[in-house]
Amino acid sequence: MKERSLRHFLKFKWRFLILFSFALILSSFSAVYFVRYLFKPNTGLVVNYPEVIYDQGEVLFSPKTPFSPAVASGLNPNKDVILEINGRPIKGSRDVVLADAEVWDFDPVEVKVKSRESGERTVYIQPAINPARIDWLFTLIFAIALSFTVFYLIFNLPEDRASNFITLAALFYLVFTCVKPFYYESFFSNLLIHFGKLTSWFMFFFALYFPFPRFKRSIRLTLIWGILGIYLFFIASRLYYYSMWGLSGQESWLVQYRYLGKINNISDGIAYIAYTVLLVSAYIKTPHLSDKRQIEWILAGFLIAIPPYFFLDQLPLIVGGSQGLRMSMGNFASLFLVFVPLFFVIGLIKHRVFNIKYFVNRYIVYGVLFLVILAFFTILYEPVLRLFIANYGLTERVAGFLVTSLLFVFLLPIRTLIGTLVERIFYKAYYSKSLKYSASLEKRNMELLIIVDELNRQQLRTFQTDKIRELRGIITGIAHRINNPVNFIYSGLGSLENRLNTLFKNLKSSEALPREELVKHETEIGRFMSIVEEGSLLIKDFIRKLVSLTGSRSSIMVNVEVMRLVKNSELEMRKRYPQIILELQINSSIKIKCYPAELIQAIEYVLENAVEANQGYEQAISVRLIEEDGAVGIIIEDKGVGIDDLNIKRIFDPFFTTKVDHEGLGLYFAKTIVERNSGQIKISSKSDGGTIVQFLFASKRN
Repeated sequence: MKERSLRHFLKFKWRFLILFSFALILSSFSAVYFVRYLFKPNTGLVVNYPEVIYDQGEVLFSPKTPFSPAVASGLNPNKDVILEINGRPIKGSRDVVLADAEVWDFDPVEVKVKSRESGERTVYIQPAINPARIDWLFTLIFAIALSFTVFYLIFNLPEDRASNFITLAALFYLVFTCVKPFYYESFFSNLLIHFGKLTSWFMFFFALYFPFPRFKRSIRLTLIWGILGIYLFFIASRLYYYSMWGLSGQESWLVQYRYLGKINNISDGIAYIAYTVLLVSAYIKTPHLSDKRQIEWILAGFLIAIPPYFFLDQLPLIVGGSQGLRMSMGNFASLFLVFVPLFFVIGLIKHRVFNIKYFVNRYIVYGVLFLVILAFFTILYEPVLRLFIANYGLTERVAGFLVTSLLFVFLLPIRTLIGTLVERIFYKAYYSKSLKYSASLEKRNMELLIIVDELNRQQLRTFQTDKIRELRGIITGIAHRINNPVNFIYSGLGSLENRLNTLFKNLKSSEALPREELVKHETEIGRFMSIVEEGSLLIKDFIRKLVSLTGSRSSIMVNVEVMRLVKNSELEMRKRYPQIILELQINSSIKIKCYPAELIQAIEYVLENAVEANQGYEQAISVRLIEEDGAVGIIIEDKGVGIDDLNIKRIFDPFFTTKVDHEGLGLYFAKTIVERNSGQIKISSKSDGGTIVQFLFASKRN
C-alpha cells in the first residue's frame, strides 16, 4: 500500500498537493468552528438560524424545536415578542443574531418580552453548556468519518477524477456540519456554509465519471462548468443579500436571501435525483461485477443512513411531550449519516472485502426486528408503569426505572428467540454453506498440517545431510592438512633413527671414525631435526588457525580505532614480508567495536592473499578507510591477476584454493572472524585484474 501511494503521489503530485492543501485548510477551519461550538454558551435564541419571525414590525419568538434553553427558561413559542436582550433593543432578526453573538459567559441572559396574555415581562435564560450534553459527540463522530474519507481518498486515489469529486463533496459537507451553528454570525461563516451546499452537485459530478465516464467529454465539461458558474452566481447573490441584511438590518434582504435558499433546496433535490439515476443506470449497463458491487455499497450507505436520519430527526416532534430543555434527536440522527462516507470508502477501495448483499439483508431483517421489539416496549410501558404507581405507591421516576428494567429482562430472551428463528428461516442456506465451508477449511487445515509436518521432517533430514556432508569435508581437509606435516615428522624421525643406529654401531665397534664422517652424520641429523621442527610448526600454526575459529574467550569486545588495527597488521606483515609495499589511506579516528586480536588476524589473512596475488613486491597493496550511512569499511585492494567469476562464488568455502600447497582456509577464517565481530566481508574482482576485499562494520565515533 505504501509503495502504491508513493507511485500515485509521484505521478499525480500536483493534483495530490492541491487537494491535500485545500483539504487541510478547510478541515482546519472546521476544527476551529467546532471547538467554538463546544465553548459557546447556548441560549436557544439562535440555533443555526435565528429562532424568531419578523411579523408586522415585531420580532416573534418562534423556535423550530421546543427543546431549548430559551423555552426551558419560560419563553412562550409563537406568543412572546422579544423587545430587548441584555439591554440591546430588538428591532429585527439581525439584532437577535448580534445579541446572541455577544454572549460569551454562562450568566443568565436578560430578555424582555411581551405577549397578549401576560403583557410585558422579563425572562432570564440560563445558557446551556454544549459539552454537558452528549449530542455533540455524535456530531464529532460524523465529522471524523468525513475527515477520514477525505484524507483516505486523497492518499489512495489521487489520480481518479470520480474519487476527487467525492473527496470534495465530503470536505464541503464537513465544513457545513462544523460551521452550521454560526450560519448567520459573519460574512466569512456564511461563505463557508455555501461550500457545504455544493455537496449534492459534486456527488452528481462523481456519478458522471463513476464507474465509467458518461456522455462525451465536451458534454461532461459543459455540465460541470455550467453548474459551477450558475452556483457561483447564486452564492454571490446570496452573499450580497446577506451583506445588505447585515448592514441595514432590513428584513426584506433576509426574505430574498431565504428565498434563494429554498431554490437551493430544490436544486439539491434535483442533483440527488440525477445522481441516483446515473448510478442506477450504470448498475444496469455495466457488465463488470466489481462495478456493480461498488455501486451496491455506495447506494447501501444512503439506504441505511437516510431513513433513520429523518425518522429520528423528526421523532421528538411527532411523539410530542412537554416542552423544555431536552436533547434534540437531530444530532443523534446524524450518527447514522456516518454510513454514507464510510460506505463510499468501502465501495471505492475495499468492495472486494465484504459481502454487501448479506450485509444489507441482515440490516433490513434486524432493523425490522428492532422496530418490533420497540413496538412491544412502547405498548407495554404505559400500562405496566400505571400498575406500579397505583399498586405500590412509587414515584414516576422510580417506577419508570423498574418498568424499563423488567421489560428489558422480559424482552431480551424474546429478542434472542426471534433472532434465532430469523437466522434459521432467512439464512438457513447461508449457514449451511458456512458449515460446509468451515468443514472443508478444517479438512484443508489438517491436510496442510500434515504437509507442513512432512516438509519440516524433510527439511531436517536435508539439513542434517548437508551438515554431515560439510562436516565430512572439513574433517577430511583437517586430516589431510595434519597428515602432511605428520608424514614429514615420521619420515624425518625414521631417517634420524637409521642415522643414529649407524653412528652407535660404529661407536660400539670402537672403530675411530674419520672427522669428515662425523661432520656428515652431524649435518644429516641437523637436517632431519629441521624437518621434524618444520612439521611441528606447521601443525602448531594450523591448530592456532582452527582455535581462532572458536573465538578468543579471554578477551572482550572493545571500541578500538581502525588505524590501530591496520597498523598492527602492517607491523606483523613487514616481519614476514620485509619488501611488502603498503599504501595506507587511513587518517581518521573512527572506532569499531570488536575483538582486536581476531580482527588483526583477519586483516593479515587478506594481506597474505594480496601479497601472493601480486606475484612479487613491486606492486603496492592499498588499504583505505571509507565511511557512509553510519558504517565504516576497511578496503584492501591488490593489483594481482584477479579471480574469475566461477571461483569467486566459492572463495569463502573452507579448503578451497587455486594455488598449490595452500590450505584454502585463509579467507574462510577471515569471513568467520569478521562475522563473529558483527561485521560483513565482501570480495570483488576487477575486469582489468586486481581484487578488492571489504570489511564492513558499524562505526563508533569518538
